[in-house]
Amino acid sequence: MELNHDENNGCLYFILEPNAETNIPVHVVFDDAFAAKAYFNRFRTFSDAQILECRLNPGFYTDITRDCYFIQLERNSDVYVISLANDLQRSELAIKEHYFFEGDKICIYLMAPCEEDAVIAAHKIRDKAIANSEFVNKPSLGQILGRV
Repeated sequence: MELNHDENNGCLYFILEPNAETNIPVHVVFDDAFAAKAYFNRFRTFSDAQILECRLNPGFYTDITRDCYFIQLERNSDVYVISLANDLQRSELAIKEHYFFEGDKICIYLMAPCEEDAVIAAHKIRDKAIANSEFVNKPSLGQILGRV
C-alpha cells in the first residue's frame, strides 16, 4: 500500500546547534530553505551547527506482511550475509528489488515475509543476473599482473 499525503509534502529545515545548557539540539525549525539559511548565517553561535533538511509526510510503501532486507550473495556459492534495512531510502530500493555488484558479490535490496523467503528471492535475482551476463567478474590485480 502506498502512503502519500499529497496536500502537504514539503520539507522542514531544522537548525541543529549543540547547547550544553539546555541539552536541546534544535532551537528553530523553518519550512522555507531561504529563511533557514538566512537564520543560520545570522544567528549561529557554534562552528559545528548545521541545517538538517527533513521531508514532511513522505510518500512511502508499507506492507505489514513483509520486511525490507539487504542481502549480499557470493557469485559461485550459497554464502550470504543478510540484514534488515529500516530506513526510507533503502525500503524504496527494496520495493524495486534494486541490486548492484561489489567484486564477487551481488548486493540486493528486497521485500520478503521472512529471512528464508528473502534468501530464496535473492538467489533467483542473482541467478537471473548471471544468466543475463550482468554479473561479470573483473580480474583481480594478481590476475592483471599475471601472478595468479
